[in-house]
Amino acid sequence: MKRGVRTSSCFLRVIYLLIINLFLFSVGSLQALAEWTVLVYVQANNNLSQYAEKNFYDMASIGSTDNLNILVEWHQLNKPGAWRYKIDKGKMTFDSCIAPESDGNNPQDLVSAMQWAVNKYPAKKYSLVLWDHGIGILDPLWGRYRPWSNQKHLVDPKIVKNNPRIQINGLTKKNHTTHFYPSKRVPDEASKNQTRGILFNEQSRTYMTNQLLSLALSQIKTSVLGGKKIDLIGMDACLMAMVEIGYQTKNYADFLVASEEVELAHGWHYSSFLQLLKNGTLTPLQLAQSIVLTYELYYQERVPFFTQSAINLNNMDLLRASLDNIVVLTQKCKNTNLNLGLLIKKARSSSLQFSAASYVDLHSFLTELQNNLSTVSATNNALEELQKAIKTSIKIIEDSVIAHTAGKYLGRAKGLSIYYPTSGIDASYVKTDFAKESLWLCFLNELSS
Repeated sequence: MKRGVRTSSCFLRVIYLLIINLFLFSVGSLQALAEWTVLVYVQANNNLSQYAEKNFYDMASIGSTDNLNILVEWHQLNKPGAWRYKIDKGKMTFDSCIAPESDGNNPQDLVSAMQWAVNKYPAKKYSLVLWDHGIGILDPLWGRYRPWSNQKHLVDPKIVKNNPRIQINGLTKKNHTTHFYPSKRVPDEASKNQTRGILFNEQSRTYMTNQLLSLALSQIKTSVLGGKKIDLIGMDACLMAMVEIGYQTKNYADFLVASEEVELAHGWHYSSFLQLLKNGTLTPLQLAQSIVLTYELYYQERVPFFTQSAINLNNMDLLRASLDNIVVLTQKCKNTNLNLGLLIKKARSSSLQFSAASYVDLHSFLTELQNNLSTVSATNNALEELQKAIKTSIKIIEDSVIAHTAGKYLGRAKGLSIYYPTSGIDASYVKTDFAKESLWLCFLNELSS
């Protein structure tokens, strides 16, 4: 009997030791997990190639640590393949080169890059940064230098001339012969179904559209992150801090960092916010705010013409609902003696618009409209409700934009732009998620023309 007790006691002791060792191993593994993995997906198969390399040097001045993985997937000019690197202190450590599904703009290319980052460099939190040209929510028809709304150019030619960040042959400026000139073009038939562009490859004349980006982010959430959202998605590109883009990405990320206006050629100041990541354990909200703050510190003494903002994507449904309420109430007011259409047009003309003249700062527009309505002597319930609704939407914008900065020429920029042409609605806009699921398109059709 005693012998049996001793045997059981020994067996239990062995099991206990195994459990303790397993627990210690698990704790050790958890401690070894990096706090952050930052993947910068660089489409530099265009005239921004030299600026990509400058950003890599900037990242390498900080370098990866046990707490931080800094990763790059680099699609290079005249160099096939997707080149993957870990950015270490003072160097880019080559990881692998793979043949991508396409030229870097297929959803599977982005999913594959994120899969590599998560599997090989796991972390508690993830940031995905899309680095390249960007032109907001509209669909560029490559090779057709057609009028956009009531203007001859998608972007102010003066801005294009001085800033390579927004120089895209056939889209923002006329085609001309350079070694960046595309080797083939996207058929017009394919272009008709596209609704927004980022990650432009000038050699193949392709880019990632709105639907393709949504597809890629959806697959990353479900098949790579196990149903979790990306903690922060950044767009180191021009004109991407739009309500419509926030709405498109809201189901796949918690925070968005992007610019309402065109970005300067150098883009983000990576070393400054990576230093903060390296030294501490920033939350996603704090990282988003840090990117904006360091952008401001880098540019504020250099140029008066910049914007950057951090947006809480969890508020996008709330913002859509508040704008829908404004549209409904404007329709009610339209049946009164109040000349609301004139007041709306006046607000649009005095609101802050950007180098892409169809994009206006939403906070600026609503503030101007609120001011115009306050001058009206006639009072009725619908007008009072509309004024309250506008006030509510302004507050939601201010709560949603957790950080923003702007140069002195763009002081009224509050972090989120919206599509608001002065004449004619681009056919591609109708296909966007926001246009389909909100009443904004109704507003543009009925009250802004």
